[in-house]
Amino acid sequence: MDIKGLQYFIAAAERLNFTTAAKECYITQTAMSLHISKMEDEIGFKLFNRNRNKRVMELTNAGQDFVRRARKIVREYEMALRYSAGVAAGVTGRLSLLVPSCIEGFVLMDRLHAFREHYPDVALSIYVEPPDRHINNVKSGFADICVGAPDDMEPDEDFAVVRLREDPIVVICSKRHAFAKEMKVDSGALRNERVILIGPKGIPHTYRILHNSRLQLGFEPESTISVNNMDEMLLMIELDRGIGFLPRFVQDRIGTESAGVVFIPCDNGGSAPTMTTALGYLKNNANPAIGNLMGLL
Repeated sequence: MDIKGLQYFIAAAERLNFTTAAKECYITQTAMSLHISKMEDEIGFKLFNRNRNKRVMELTNAGQDFVRRARKIVREYEMALRYSAGVAAGVTGRLSLLVPSCIEGFVLMDRLHAFREHYPDVALSIYVEPPDRHINNVKSGFADICVGAPDDMEPDEDFAVVRLREDPIVVICSKRHAFAKEMKVDSGALRNERVILIGPKGIPHTYRILHNSRLQLGFEPESTISVNNMDEMLLMIELDRGIGFLPRFVQDRIGTESAGVVFIPCDNGGSAPTMTTALGYLKNNANPAIGNLMGLL
């Protein structure tokens, strides 16, 4: 017995006439009668009572119960088929991303909004994980895509890496800080400043931002404080416990009108240090939603 067989049975049960049901199913009346007879032999009980003299056919009690269950099975099969066809096309299913912090999430946010509009039936998930876990988490199947520094992903031959954008790094400090009145800050003036870094101790995320800019700045900070997230970073900076470094687009996202912090361009001999953000995924990942997202980049 298969789905097509259940569909034949449902048609016969609804019409109570094998000839009419056979026409609707585009088979012969003989084929319909043979199919029902074989089905009854297979399941071990009668589905129909036939009265040849009055040419009347009716469902048995067992047949009435079975047709209700058969309709449910066929509906679920058709729903599963439609959903899986959508998964194959990347218009349904799941897509999960890893980001080191909300900073990288901001980079993709406009594209993710567009993705949600184009593919509303794809369940989109975003997880914040330290960047040193990204490669393993993607390879284990925990996530489809990771977003972060291209240097972390490009050495791995299994990864396809797409560079998304390059942004200047700006200094963020308290409005009470001496830098707050400056139009720009020379990198040499930052050497003795305490720097607030986002991320777990040992591999703070904003240290990576700073490290990627080290050659452009010409130094690494001697004094640092690690915090868990950007909220803590902003609070610590507003308390004038230190300064921070963030890509300039973050300023547009969080604003500074009500905050006690300011963003100041950083200058290093006429140029600003930059942060490059990239997206990476396994080359053999067959999730078609990845391709659909790539089409919106």
